[in-house]
Amino acid sequence: MDILIVKLGALGDVINTLPLVINLKECMQADIYWVAEPLSYPIVAEHGHVDHAILFDKYNWEKALPNLIRQLRYQNFDIALDLQRIIKSALVCQVSKAKRRIGFDKKRCKELSWLFPFERIPESDPGAHMVFQYLEFGKYLGIKEKDIRWDIPVKGEIPYNLPRDYVVLNIGATKEANRWRPIGFAYLAKIIMQKFHFKSVLTGGREDIPMAKNILIMTGDEVINLVGKTSILELKEVLAGSKAVVSCDTGPMHLASALGKDVIALFGPADPKRTGPFRGEVIQKNVWCNPCNAKRCRDPICMTAITPEDVMERLERIWSV
Repeated sequence: MDILIVKLGALGDVINTLPLVINLKECMQADIYWVAEPLSYPIVAEHGHVDHAILFDKYNWEKALPNLIRQLRYQNFDIALDLQRIIKSALVCQVSKAKRRIGFDKKRCKELSWLFPFERIPESDPGAHMVFQYLEFGKYLGIKEKDIRWDIPVKGEIPYNLPRDYVVLNIGATKEANRWRPIGFAYLAKIIMQKFHFKSVLTGGREDIPMAKNILIMTGDEVINLVGKTSILELKEVLAGSKAVVSCDTGPMHLASALGKDVIALFGPADPKRTGPFRGEVIQKNVWCNPCNAKRCRDPICMTAITPEDVMERLERIWSV
């Protein structure tokens, strides 16, 4: 049986889809084909339960789109799963010659993607964690409940000559409203060094380089700056080798959780019950306006209310066990 997974972009969404893919592979003896965009493609391509990773380079879509269509039309898929629930992912499923095309129920679809003539899984709680929502597709296909696993391979080769003991501070977030203050990360790095003698390693994308520079001004050599330097596979190894990971609501948070690391997630406008770490600690202040799911905010009080002491309390609790 050949199953096409259409989950294109965000790293966190891809990570949260992996338990479903593992179940499809093991319970249905399926060959798994997965269409992914450049950011998440390396994670998909190296996963042991994915047989064929198909790259859709959205940054060069004029050439990538005809190539993608040719690949999808060439293969006779038994099932195509639209897990993205937007127009783009629905079109990818539609282009495939799958015998069955399956998507979310109407209420959980976005961008009118429910108009496509797909089978629809039954309505369910839209506030449930996304791991559980993706697993509903397995239930719809007759897969019985199983242990939830990610099985992300780790080589154990930590890059950049990092010290044996370190804490990762993942400073970035795609949505501006999800970001914590530079001074918060800087002070946290200082007290981690003072109390535990662990250096902090800053991670993030190229867009986070200015923020990292501000943190470095406040901390000096107490932190190691890898912001904008790591590939996604290098980041995976950095996270896997850490003592703990402190992160805002963003993809590397989900990756660290899937790797089984101690995760402290800093949440503001989003609902952690739905998009928080599947395993880990969440810090979210009880303010009048959250969860609002805003992408930008003039006064993000839900994030500024979080203090380094809040994070240290969670770290001390974890390490005292």
